[in-house]
Amino acid sequence: MSLNIPEMRLKVLRRRLLDGEPLVAARIAEEFDVSLDTVRRDLIALEASGEARRVRGGALRPAVPAEPMEARMLKTQPALPGIARKAHALCQGRKTLLLDGGTTVLALAHVLEPERGLLVVTSSPWVAVACQTKGIEVLMLGGKLSAGGGISVGLDTEAQLHDLAADMAILGACGLEAAFGMSSDDALEAGVKRAMARAAAATVVLADRSKLGQRARHRTLPAAAIDHLVTDADPAEVEDLRAAGLEVHHA
Repeated sequence: MSLNIPEMRLKVLRRRLLDGEPLVAARIAEEFDVSLDTVRRDLIALEASGEARRVRGGALRPAVPAEPMEARMLKTQPALPGIARKAHALCQGRKTLLLDGGTTVLALAHVLEPERGLLVVTSSPWVAVACQTKGIEVLMLGGKLSAGGGISVGLDTEAQLHDLAADMAILGACGLEAAFGMSSDDALEAGVKRAMARAAAATVVLADRSKLGQRARHRTLPAAAIDHLVTDADPAEVEDLRAAGLEVHHA
């Protein structure tokens, strides 16, 4: 297929980005029968307009910053119940759980069952209330609440995690890709998530398919530091993450 008119090429590339498809420069050049330099100019134009983020060998759709927690809680998110149930199975028999904030982790909190000796340590007021309402013992981390995720953040919050030894940290993500790892919109939230991962014997990331292949502003954890991924994505969508060493659980 020859697309020698720039506007036509850009229209096709925009549609692919909106569908979440990564743009690989060499493949596009071959498919459109144009030079690599032409493709690079197209990708530069898409990046300049905020529609793409260039990476080595091509471009990706830029990650969209998450809405505030209050707004996200009002939206129907069909993938969350399945992810929560699958994550709950990983929690069985664990005595100390570190739970992050966000709607996906909150969905898990709603299906957790009280077990003898279970302690949930969380940075999220919503998660704390959901667990306490069900009779689960909760340790709420103190600190300033972040504007976006509504979790406790800051050096004081991270310090409270230094002396904890947890069985599992369960984290939400704004973006996750094999090369960049897990990422967050907020630097302070990223710091608390890292502290949780350091304090736990195993780290689990909960992410629906919209977060995969995305790179938010702040790198939080490399892929090698993540033990499990729970997602609604198809197996073909997570091949690179599985190759990076993550054990993937499909909801």
